[in-house]
Amino acid sequence: MGKYSVPEEIRKLKPKGTMVKNIKGLFYVYNYSSHQICTEDESGKKHWKTKTTMGNCIGSITLADGFVPNEGHLSKDIITCRNYGDYAAALYYSRMTYELLSSVFHPDDAKQIYSAALIFFVEGFTYMTNMKDAFELSYLSLIYNGVHLGYDAVHTLYTNLGTRSTRVHEFESMLINNSSKRIAIDGHVIACTSECNDLSEFGYKASKLGTEQINWLTAYDVVDGLPLLSHVYSGADPDKVSVKSLFKKYEFSNTEFLVDRGFNTAPDKALMSANGNTYIVPMISNRDDYASVIDILKFDKRRYFVFNKDSYASMIYYAEYQAMDDSCRYIAYQDTTRAGAERQDYIKAMAAGKKGYTEEGLLENEQYFGLFLLETNDFNLDAETVFCHYKDRWSIETYYNYVRNDVDFNALYQQDYFCMQGVSFIVSVAGMIYHDIKKIADEAHVSVKEIMREMKKLKISLEGDKWVPQNKIKAVRELANKIGFEIPEYIKE
Repeated sequence: MGKYSVPEEIRKLKPKGTMVKNIKGLFYVYNYSSHQICTEDESGKKHWKTKTTMGNCIGSITLADGFVPNEGHLSKDIITCRNYGDYAAALYYSRMTYELLSSVFHPDDAKQIYSAALIFFVEGFTYMTNMKDAFELSYLSLIYNGVHLGYDAVHTLYTNLGTRSTRVHEFESMLINNSSKRIAIDGHVIACTSECNDLSEFGYKASKLGTEQINWLTAYDVVDGLPLLSHVYSGADPDKVSVKSLFKKYEFSNTEFLVDRGFNTAPDKALMSANGNTYIVPMISNRDDYASVIDILKFDKRRYFVFNKDSYASMIYYAEYQAMDDSCRYIAYQDTTRAGAERQDYIKAMAAGKKGYTEEGLLENEQYFGLFLLETNDFNLDAETVFCHYKDRWSIETYYNYVRNDVDFNALYQQDYFCMQGVSFIVSVAGMIYHDIKKIADEAHVSVKEIMREMKKLKISLEGDKWVPQNKIKAVRELANKIGFEIPEYIKE
């Protein structure tokens, strides 16, 4: 018996009109067709011969199971039950985000971007190899049945977003122009252990991370709670390099920038002062301007305001000073609640015998408890407004917390530069969807997690030509009622 021959007992098991091939000891069954063709020899005499054409593989044969067709697997059957509630709620409440995408991108691209972002929002970061399954098992596949989210389609989408960024830039510019003009800019570090990553390098957090990093820069509207843009930079690029790149790409005017002390550099402040822009940034303690304020700092107890936000309330004393060149104002604040807490912490450390904590040290540090120094080039805002505006910057930290924990911040690390920029954009759109749902959650006095957790329990199953909601348990009905989501009786196929 030759290497590729098929035993008689195997041939007996093949269906009629098929042929069997021996491939590495396994026997595969193929459709085949045969027909007569006419040929002529050198003398002109005609001959008829049979030509066989092999078709697709339709199954295999084993002595134990006989002929096993490819069709008939459970995984090949149509999907008759899908995830519904979480996707339906996200779709319903993020209609504006989809409309914004549709106003810039081609309808097919807008649906694909929106679908990928919805999956990120509902499921958390999903690898390219798993996007298709997540899509097909969701209500999305009924709404956008022309969208493709297989591995190749998603990889192409990410690459196109990273290499053909004209529309991405147009979309982000539109968000900036429509924003409240009070924007927080912040950079975050993503640890990266891959030697093949295009952007990973040792950066300013190398000693803390112990590995290479990637830098992710975001601009965020602190009033509307909306991410405006996100870009990924080399781990070796400091924030000031990223900011310079940002201001080259986008036009900002009459905008108030709220940034942390990492952006308190002369070049960054020059960028944030052009075109009618202003900034608010913390002062840096080891600099001369900080020391000059501390030397003359004295709080007038008659100059104070009460800061009251959420569950935090405190009396804030303040003192104002002007820079020598009149380019900016320095405002010192003392948060009395925070000062009391820091004083108690110092006394506890002193009582515990912690090294460096002494009675003399307590007296020396008294003036620094609850102390907060801000610099701004805005001469029109009063001290209380400057303080409150800067406190609003905390909303970008809330957004980063969502990206880190819910979307999985480290998932932004991809090996390919272009894919990384594409994923960054999808995460930003997922952040916009999060913003849409959070507005509803805040109005209903529930959390986004609670909405998604309860609505995820709601499924739909195919009954005839209709998809009927299932598992409408009490907790789901109550939550849906609380957020104003109407569970339909059925959905047409």
